[in-house]
Amino acid sequence: MVSSPKQIILVLAFGIIGGVVAGVFITPLLVRTNFLNSAVILSKVLNTQTVTQVQKEVITVPSSDYFSEAIKKIDPSVAVIQSFSGGQLVRSGSGIVLTRDGLIATTNSIVPADADVFQVFNGGQIYRAKVVFRDYAKNIAIISVPATSFQVAVFKSGLPNLGQELLVFSKQVKFSKENPFVEEAIVSRINEGDNAFSISAAYDYQLFGSALLDGEGEVLGIVDFKNQKPSVVFSQSIKGALSAYLAQSQSSQNK
Repeated sequence: MVSSPKQIILVLAFGIIGGVVAGVFITPLLVRTNFLNSAVILSKVLNTQTVTQVQKEVITVPSSDYFSEAIKKIDPSVAVIQSFSGGQLVRSGSGIVLTRDGLIATTNSIVPADADVFQVFNGGQIYRAKVVFRDYAKNIAIISVPATSFQVAVFKSGLPNLGQELLVFSKQVKFSKENPFVEEAIVSRINEGDNAFSISAAYDYQLFGSALLDGEGEVLGIVDFKNQKPSVVFSQSIKGALSAYLAQSQSSQNK
């Protein structure tokens, strides 16, 4: 079928008008809404999915989660120690259970020689205690209470790593109830020659005699403070003091 010149002119006219309308109105609208750019749409979808995936993979585990099992493990092996003189409370701190029959390690400052009554809280029970051994050079005191089923702390052998995060765990008594208290510590110095290390930790009077532990709940030592700076009574010194006391006690029994 052959079109007449008039039909051809009308088709061309409508084509030109349609092109103008599309260029002036429809195309800008589609561009603004990004419907013409399917690559942009696809890119946005893919980018959104990629960001979501990265956020799911990069997860920071809080320290409290890292140490939660360690805290459960050490809790029964940390006792509250109170020292009295003339009926007045003069010292309060923590100690670490060494034996099931009630031997507990702490620092000499928590159980001063001029105190006349020593009291221990552990597992909801209150015990009267006595000091049975002192090593003033290493700042270790061992006290004894009449117990038969204490949970013994696990002491760690060897040194931690430089920069390793540790936990300081202690207890205080409020209204006759044991209340745990924790603080983070960082290994700031290693001295392999002396098999010793230093820590950085915030000063708090509630931390005297507290257990210094790793993420496995094993004890690296007892925390003390000198001029409000933390110092550590190392686990090997504590185990040495226990061995010395047991040998001394055995020798006394044999006489």
